[in-house]
Amino acid sequence: MRILVTGGSGYLGSAVVPALRARGHDVITIGRHMGVDTAVCDLTDAEAVHKAVRVVGDFDAVVHLAARAHDFRGLSLDDLLLANTTTTCNLVTALRAEGRIATVRFVHASSVAVYELLDQTLGLTAEQVPYAASKLQAEQLLQAEPFQSLFVLRFAPIYDHAHLQDVAKRVFLPGTRLKLRLYPPPMHSLCAIDRAVQAIVDSVETVAATGVHLGNIADRRSTSQHELASWFPGVAIAVPTAALTSLASILRLCGRRGRAAASFVRKFALSTTYHSDRPTVP
Repeated sequence: MRILVTGGSGYLGSAVVPALRARGHDVITIGRHMGVDTAVCDLTDAEAVHKAVRVVGDFDAVVHLAARAHDFRGLSLDDLLLANTTTTCNLVTALRAEGRIATVRFVHASSVAVYELLDQTLGLTAEQVPYAASKLQAEQLLQAEPFQSLFVLRFAPIYDHAHLQDVAKRVFLPGTRLKLRLYPPPMHSLCAIDRAVQAIVDSVETVAATGVHLGNIADRRSTSQHELASWFPGVAIAVPTAALTSLASILRLCGRRGRAAASFVRKFALSTTYHSDRPTVP
């Protein structure tokens, strides 16, 4: 197959591109890296994306990995919508203009973060969880298009032992370098990068799949916060999980900033587990 990849030079993309090529696929990339991407463009620029899609010629599938992830410090909802939603919209618009929506398979890297908004019992708004909002809106605009087949892969936090930024969020108290060991320990779903890559390869190569296919992608077992803490050097302070949930309740009474802090503390103390399954295929 000839496959168009966005975000091919990113953390996930730099593992996906060689894996697809090793399987014999012809991989072409679009993005902002001169000398790396087949066609250079700013994915936030609709006209540039359309030009890049036209320049690379025919392809059978799209693997859309370009996104802003991991570090959201200083980023607003508008920033993340531009990076994660507008870029997706620009790609779809270019495919539609070139008459390719109905002829390509589209594989989209989403996130389990979308459940922060889909779970209405949490009562969270897009402003409170801007990354989740940007990924959910990208999913929704893709599902509104008549793709030959669409695979939406909701990844748990992706890691390897050299890239533990998302793991650290579950070990160090938010905003500090204070390493905690919670009792009882929360359980967390994570996704090793090799598993993430295999899920994308499988989605590309699944034979005769049509329609929309949605799946959570995570390691086969959840991981205890105690085990995650052991991945980092230093002594961990033992803290009852209930103490953090009580702290979150107090912070919620302390105005807007207190509510924001409470959200971080509460999320740190809770388990985040997701059933892992293959994207549903008829």
